[in-house]
Amino acid sequence: MIHFDAIALLRRPAAKQCTMALSEEQRFIELREADMDRLVAAYRANGMSGKPERILRRYHHGMRCFGILEGEELVAWFWALHGVPRYMDELAWLLPLTPSQVWLRDAFVVPKRRGRRLLVAMMGQGMSVESTPMEYFSDVSVSNRPSLRAHDAMGFSRFATVRSLRIGDAWFWRSLPPEEFPAPTMIRPAQRRLRLTAEEIAWHREQIA
Repeated sequence: MIHFDAIALLRRPAAKQCTMALSEEQRFIELREADMDRLVAAYRANGMSGKPERILRRYHHGMRCFGILEGEELVAWFWALHGVPRYMDELAWLLPLTPSQVWLRDAFVVPKRRGRRLLVAMMGQGMSVESTPMEYFSDVSVSNRPSLRAHDAMGFSRFATVRSLRIGDAWFWRSLPPEEFPAPTMIRPAQRRLRLTAEEIAWHREQIA
């Protein structure tokens, strides 16, 4: 299979603030491993696979999940990596994060709640989880304009665009890591053209979450 990705890399400095109130019927929550059934149901209700094994792998890799409840309905959620590595499987990069860095990913708002700035409100709430200022990173497909606009409203700015072309599991043609970026430790980040060994393919598959 052939895959092409063009990804905007976004950064929000620690000093910037982002607040937007939720409505009275909404609650910001953290979804823990014990809440997997709720997450799986929400994914599947919105046309996504919601594979329990992949969600479980995210928790085991140290990811945290936050969301918004309206009554008992989960209407929005996103994942965050705080001080644990972010693996960008599109580029085979393992990005180490310090305790003062957070990577946000895979934010989703159910279709019937879109257009109400709920993404901005939810992720703004997420930025207040830690008591000390954090530097935030995120990555968004360049074709996902609503998400790019929401990130802009939260104080994110694009500092690079990276691209990759993958053929099967082994071949990568990819951008080099930008300078304003946590330096990748895997897989051979200085190489633009990459052919994974059998051992690297197995490791790569294990990191995808």
